[in-house]
Amino acid sequence: MASRPRTAALGLLLAASLAGCVSIPTGGPVRSFAVTQGPDGQSQAFIQCIPQPPQNGSSPSQIVLGFISASACVGDQQRTALEYLTPRFSKHWNPRWSATVYSRGPDVELVGAPRSNPKAKGRQTAVVDVTGVVQAKVQAAGGYAVPSAKAATQGPERFTLVKQAGGQWRIDQAPEKLLLTSYLFSIDYQQRNLYFFDPSRHVLVPDPVYVPLQATPAVLMSNLLGDLISPPQGDWLYHATTTAFPAQARVGEVALGARTATVDLTGKFSKVPASTWPQVSAQLWWTLQGNPAVQSVELVLNGKPWVPPGAQQNAVQGQAQIQYSPPVPAPSGVFYYLDGDGYLVQQGSTQGKPSRIGLIGRGYSQIAVSPLQPGGVRYLAALRGSQGGALYTGVFGAHGLVGKLKKRGTGYSSMSWAPDGDLWTTSSDQVFLLQGNGPGQPAGQPVLVSVLHSVASGSFAAVRVAPDGVRVALIVNGSMSVLYFGAIVRPRGAPASATIIDLSPLSVQSPGSTVFTAVTWYGPDNVITLGQQPAPVLTEYPVNGGTSTVIPVPSDLQSVTASAGYPLIAGVAKSIMMANATLTGAWTQIEYGQDNAQVQGVSPAYPG
Repeated sequence: MASRPRTAALGLLLAASLAGCVSIPTGGPVRSFAVTQGPDGQSQAFIQCIPQPPQNGSSPSQIVLGFISASACVGDQQRTALEYLTPRFSKHWNPRWSATVYSRGPDVELVGAPRSNPKAKGRQTAVVDVTGVVQAKVQAAGGYAVPSAKAATQGPERFTLVKQAGGQWRIDQAPEKLLLTSYLFSIDYQQRNLYFFDPSRHVLVPDPVYVPLQATPAVLMSNLLGDLISPPQGDWLYHATTTAFPAQARVGEVALGARTATVDLTGKFSKVPASTWPQVSAQLWWTLQGNPAVQSVELVLNGKPWVPPGAQQNAVQGQAQIQYSPPVPAPSGVFYYLDGDGYLVQQGSTQGKPSRIGLIGRGYSQIAVSPLQPGGVRYLAALRGSQGGALYTGVFGAHGLVGKLKKRGTGYSSMSWAPDGDLWTTSSDQVFLLQGNGPGQPAGQPVLVSVLHSVASGSFAAVRVAPDGVRVALIVNGSMSVLYFGAIVRPRGAPASATIIDLSPLSVQSPGSTVFTAVTWYGPDNVITLGQQPAPVLTEYPVNGGTSTVIPVPSDLQSVTASAGYPLIAGVAKSIMMANATLTGAWTQIEYGQDNAQVQGVSPAYPG
């Protein structure tokens, strides 16, 4: 058997000034690569790639190596890569956005010796296999999937070559995907968000995809819109979200000019409700605004501009005119905590005046407060005891607590309120949903929730529902400490017992000896984890798997809560609370009044 070449598959000239960092999502620790930041904050390489055309006399293995290298050169639009293909196959090869990303490899191996093939009119053919350890796969629609350990060493990608007239080898059959090292993926692809609606069609949920830099703006926008109309079925959010685009819609012309993206949809829309089009325009704007050249959108239906109600015949819409958006936190920045006397306390800001809501008693280690519910009330959940704690729930409004807290059981380790008033909890090895019973009636009987796909062996240490009510962050601690993301899936009209969590292919293993102990959402695209190493470690993780950021923390930090646009609030030893307004800035003690009285409390919590 021929020896497997170990030379790099890159005949590239990389000329760049490299700065900043970009991270490629993996199933383990996040990896970083030095590149520049794109104009929209997405990581982007400022790199010139010069592909080499096929050389006379190259062997089948050399042709495959050259093709892999040339197809990764996005600035060349893969024109040189097509020179490695037979004229017949060059007309059909179209990888779209598909790619296999290798953490080790890709390596090539000639399978047997070249031989004459009657099906190829007697010309010699050769077979070359490409192997390596697969880090991830990018689907044609841009979805990023991390394989299991077993799948990472799956079978080879096979190339068939034919010797052309003149004695030169060319590829006549190949996988319709790019084969990339993790470094090349970091410079060839950029992350974008598709936006779909939650099942109620009230808020938009970001769905990260990876798209090649080689895509022209028109092609990129057209493909993104195609995914909005027909969401990729293999996507982890497919069953948890919905699209407002009519199924019969087709993308006609897509144009970009004067910072306005004009999208012409074609189809029979006579029976489509008028309420659909504001939702469609919202999905359009939020998805396309990832391009820094897009500041407004114009929706055209069968050649006629759609004018939003009350727009005075102006079909062009910027963010101010878009009716729907990802969820945003309440503008007050209010947070809650327990004081030393056992009172639930509300504070409007880090400089605001503390206000006691009601006495719940001492001995509670955690609280969670729901977003505002119908009737102007909020729900409270509280754990008494740190390990296997007893769960209590209650209701409070503008005039204080409504009745006493009700005990819901024992053995719980964490809790989180969804926007609709459902309470999510974890025990040592299970996730539960306590569905609300209507306005003012929080948390019914606990229902076991199935988590699809495998998680690391261990116990569920924390659950946190995203502000959109669709996604969750889960921490599982065992031999490894792992952060997972999942989508809440419940068929319309089905009981709570039918609810499942469909895991994202992305998971994050804690670095080194750190053990994750808590997680909180920080806006629609990021979470912040609290870990112990054994000293406390605070880290921001993008949901799309991008670069993580370690946040400086006090040495005695015990808990943390976050809300995008507002300071982090932390509980530290001796019931002291501290705030950090910038993630990278200094922590300051929360004080109130002219005498700078120290505000003390346990388990600070933003609603959610």
